[in-house]
Amino acid sequence: MRLGLISIWLSMLLTLTGCMTTGWRSVTIPVVEVPGARSSPRPLEGVLALPPGPGPFPAVILLHGCGGRASIQETWARRLNEFGYAALILDSFGPRGVVSVCAPAKQPLVTPSDRAGDVIGAAVFLRELPGIDGTRIGVLGNSHGGSSAAWVTQARYATAYPGLLRASVNYYGPCRSPATQGPVPLLALAGEDDDWGSPALTCQGFAAKVPPGARVEVHTYPGVAHAFDNSRLGLTREEGHVLGYNHAAAEDSFQRVKAFLDRWMVP
Repeated sequence: MRLGLISIWLSMLLTLTGCMTTGWRSVTIPVVEVPGARSSPRPLEGVLALPPGPGPFPAVILLHGCGGRASIQETWARRLNEFGYAALILDSFGPRGVVSVCAPAKQPLVTPSDRAGDVIGAAVFLRELPGIDGTRIGVLGNSHGGSSAAWVTQARYATAYPGLLRASVNYYGPCRSPATQGPVPLLALAGEDDDWGSPALTCQGFAAKVPPGARVEVHTYPGVAHAFDNSRLGLTREEGHVLGYNHAAAEDSFQRVKAFLDRWMVP
């Protein structure tokens, strides 16, 4: 679907639904054909959460993990609202008829490259909404979503969609393809005891190999496992990997995320 047609579609949608106001509401996001991404066969679904106030607000796209949308995305939306950011919880799996890609055999069903296309589509959608500052859009993902958030910072996306994204946060997703890194600032946060894709090791190695001038920050936490920011998660195992909340690491990471977003997304 061409961007001009998307703008017309959005105008019709907003005429029917009214202007965006403070609060949470479901939204439908048109598919954007992005080279290298396998698009969803149906429009993407999401929940848009706006903080109090008149706006326009900077906005952050939230990407779920390999198990699909979960309560951690709602928690992050509320946290971002407290920081002064709108949040768009994006469902990459439902419209594709996928429940989970956590098992190794299912991971090809939806890849970080596919989800990078979802991010582009969501950012194009947000750019047209009243109440959103379309010049200040970022992305934050957890696990598989974190790897997707890192993937969409490649130079090819910045070249094709200049200025569309201002910042990206990768929570414990592996970092790949350092040679292709573009200008969008990236913050990667990972536990050093996380062996699900070894995000601490891959992102540290990634940061050491990106092109000169790339803005990549990596912070790791000793003794911390996967999903450390999820306060509803006790120590558990999934697909043979340890997951568990760590209060100290989580609170430190929240401060780092706010500082990072404020640095790159607030004038």
